[in-house]
Amino acid sequence: MDTSNESMSALAAAVQAVPGDLQGSWCVAHTKPRQEKLLAADLHARDVFHYLPLCARTTRSANSGRISRSLVPVFPGYLFYIRRPDQWNDAMMTNRIVNTLTVSDQSELIGQLRHIYRMLETGADFERGDLIHVGKWARISAGPLAGLEGIICGRLSHLRLGLNVQMLGQSISVDVAQDLLEKINGPSYRC
Repeated sequence: MDTSNESMSALAAAVQAVPGDLQGSWCVAHTKPRQEKLLAADLHARDVFHYLPLCARTTRSANSGRISRSLVPVFPGYLFYIRRPDQWNDAMMTNRIVNTLTVSDQSELIGQLRHIYRMLETGADFERGDLIHVGKWARISAGPLAGLEGIICGRLSHLRLGLNVQMLGQSISVDVAQDLLEKINGPSYRC
């Protein structure tokens, strides 16, 4: 198995999911409660490029014991979209957005979203939490998450790699074996 080809193909998929070369600029929509997927459908119908990170959730009913599976937003209440000059009002016309956050550092957001996309594609378990401020930057050197960069945080007897989304003040983190990490000075998407 050639991990460098897998890593390149994962990167190519992330670039396609979160492009940096489309006309317009990335914005963050703060949605009305439980409107993220409906907004995504509305934006798709209006030909507005967007990215809504989703993950699978399994729940069991306390009363009936019935198991239900659904796709839920990784960052509840938020959706990322590209606002082109000719579409500046299309997203707001959906009446599903409370507020739009302007992204001051486009390349930073694009890099962070690409890392989130790649991590979600592996199906690895993760936790969503507050923005991680402590720790050292590291890159995963091998395996399905190779190339992902984040901040190391210790959790009990293992390490987790935190992937920040500065605009939301949130992060997701994934378990990582220490021997798969290499120290770096900072994220490559800031270069």
